[in-house]
Amino acid sequence: MKKILFGLLFILLFNAQNYAQKTLLFLNTKTNKAIEVSEGQTLSVQYRGYNNQIYHFKNMVSEINDSTILLGNMSEEQPAWSQKLSRKFEPNYRIIAIKDIVTFRRITIGRSLGKSLLTTSVMLGEFFGTIDLFRNNQLGTWETVTLSLGIGLATSLINAFVLPDDPKNKIKDGWIITVRD
Repeated sequence: MKKILFGLLFILLFNAQNYAQKTLLFLNTKTNKAIEVSEGQTLSVQYRGYNNQIYHFKNMVSEINDSTILLGNMSEEQPAWSQKLSRKFEPNYRIIAIKDIVTFRRITIGRSLGKSLLTTSVMLGEFFGTIDLFRNNQLGTWETVTLSLGIGLATSLINAFVLPDDPKNKIKDGWIITVRD
């Protein structure tokens, strides 16, 4: 009985090791910082593409290999009618060679939730504030529309300034990328 249990445990551990999730580890030798990105997290990267042009792409990490990463999901291709409407004929995913990454930023859940919370709270405050001003006849229709547009623009600028999604960590500043099992 013990041999059977030991054999089942060995098979279970062997299978778990074979399906272990790989992680992308960014190490900075100058500042002794480490950033770990695993599958399912969002990553914003700039990378060298065709003719050494710099491209920017931000999406969820779907797969990590020894030499490439897959950002986005290959099975979630945009339908043809959606591509015609948006005039974007690009796939929703990128397969990027790790050696081609120039700049990166890990987008955490806290950053995404912070953006959503900031936008939602400003939107609700604007909604109730303009209803109160409109109800008391303190502002006309055009003033209300202008106020709403101004607050929306200010919220977008605050989101872009306080919680940016652009890559900030440059490989040339001492970052080394390794893949870890």
